[in-house]
Amino acid sequence: MMTLANRLASLIILLLLSCSSPEKNLVTINGNTMGTTYTVKFFPKTNNPEEIEENYILIERILKDINQQMSTYIPTSEISTFNQSESTDWFFISEDFYKVLERSFKYYDLSNGQYDITIMPLVNLWGFGPDIFESPPSETMIDSVKAFIGQNLIEVDKEKIRKKDSRVQIDLSSIAKGYAVDKIFNTLIEYEDLFIEIGGEIRTRSKSKDWKIGINTPSITNFENDIELVISLNNLSIATSGNYRNFYIIDDKFYHHEINPKTGYPISSNLGSVSVISNKSCLDADALSTMFFTSDNFEIIENLNGTESLSILLDEDKTFSKIFSSGFPKN
Repeated sequence: MMTLANRLASLIILLLLSCSSPEKNLVTINGNTMGTTYTVKFFPKTNNPEEIEENYILIERILKDINQQMSTYIPTSEISTFNQSESTDWFFISEDFYKVLERSFKYYDLSNGQYDITIMPLVNLWGFGPDIFESPPSETMIDSVKAFIGQNLIEVDKEKIRKKDSRVQIDLSSIAKGYAVDKIFNTLIEYEDLFIEIGGEIRTRSKSKDWKIGINTPSITNFENDIELVISLNNLSIATSGNYRNFYIIDDKFYHHEINPKTGYPISSNLGSVSVISNKSCLDADALSTMFFTSDNFEIIENLNGTESLSILLDEDKTFSKIFSSGFPKN
């Protein structure tokens, strides 16, 4: 008997906003994107409603463009067109698509291949993509798909990309939301107090505000969004990867969407979630949270300037313990 739980609630939720500018009203713009939700908060510079409307239009346009480029759930998107093609000729892509691809190679190299955007065929094989899913794959099926997994099988040259193996498919879901957060952030950079969140990936700007967020307890039964830790997040980005939002259970066995590209199997450990804070960009936090969850190599974090992490583990007694990097905020 299969139980499918694919809840799209944020891995990190906004817990509290403290306002030190009572003369102005905090504006919230929210909506749906990338299979989840987004929230943008700022203090308007004028009392003109057109300012808010113009920002809403800008935000929606950015998100629509990025979706049309990087969503595997849109059959006509750039990424879907590339994935569906069996050609090994050069495929021309948009500027945003190129920027995300280029950055993905940084984390592929840093993780020795544990972070890998060519994981799409394995994602589909395990039932976490747009394809119809019936049952967990056999070892033979996994081995056959692993033959065309690896970012060394794609080549990128500024405005174009090509496959070295016609069966290669890519998935940018581990990095695209962070990139979208950054693009909205840079578009609204004139606002001194700014909060942007897409599906739990967050970036803030703070001059007079103290943005506080809550990091969820990574439990598959956490339907109430219990909070494990509250932190201040000012002029920083944070992203979380976990095994408790997108999973299914078959014959009492738990399968989640974080897949090891080298073994071809979902990650098997007591690691419930990894949250990464970056002072550089939300894209970096987004990619790194996936990288650390799939590689479990946390020694790297201490050598990355401006980067901190929190790992939450499920112990044998069913309680949770936390492992902080040296500079991760604890309140």
